[in-house]
Amino acid sequence: KKKNQISRNRASTKYKKYDYLFNEINDRLFDRLKFIKRQFANTLEIGSKTGNTINLFNKKKDIKKIFISDISKEMLLIAKKRQTDKQKIFLSLDEENLPFKNNQFNLVFSNLYLHWSNDLIKVLNEIYRVLRPDGLFLCSIFGSETLNELKYSLCTAEDKILKSITPRVSPFIRLQDAGSLLQKVGFQLPVIDKDSIKIFFDDMFSLMKDLKGMGESNSLIGRKKNFTTKKLFSEANQIYKKKFSKNKKIYATFEILYF
Repeated sequence: KKKNQISRNRASTKYKKYDYLFNEINDRLFDRLKFIKRQFANTLEIGSKTGNTINLFNKKKDIKKIFISDISKEMLLIAKKRQTDKQKIFLSLDEENLPFKNNQFNLVFSNLYLHWSNDLIKVLNEIYRVLRPDGLFLCSIFGSETLNELKYSLCTAEDKILKSITPRVSPFIRLQDAGSLLQKVGFQLPVIDKDSIKIFFDDMFSLMKDLKGMGESNSLIGRKKNFTTKKLFSEANQIYKKKFSKNKKIYATFEILYF
């Protein structure tokens, strides 16, 4: 939790440069929301970052009250400056212990955030608890294919130099497990789909710089306790360029699951 907060606080200073993936998935989530003919008077957003959804929510005239939350208080301060006319409440919260009564919300919305959770089952149970019986949970989360190229390059370099392999890219939920997970919690009519997005970078180091700028490096890249040598990263970068490049650019895959 603390690492998450530190990463997002740091990312808040340069959010405009690095929010491109978050904003793209935000738009895709809202496209899905447009197809659902329901009234969402009371809405909770978990992981709002700097209020990127505010303008999108403002277009939905049926929403009367929105709770906008993030673990980063620095991001929430920026979000408050972006508010306009709708009734909005900004708060920092722990998604594993939501400070709300049962059956409070028509809609719980979360974009690329819940992969930070220590206990996803507990979070989903909390979301189920605060939703009304006919409420909607709409969420995007990184899937298991995310950053496979980076994972391969780092592991291959480590095996070559150190003769051992340490997991360096965080494990994410698999598409085939997502539906059963929601049903286990109690959600009715779960719908799961996915996008696979390739983003191009100059090299592995520019990819890792962007992950840090997004506030995602601690979440997406596992950290070893001991120091990682420059030699290992250089070797991984060469492997990455050789195996996963097109037109002199490397590519990174981000698998996005939608609940």
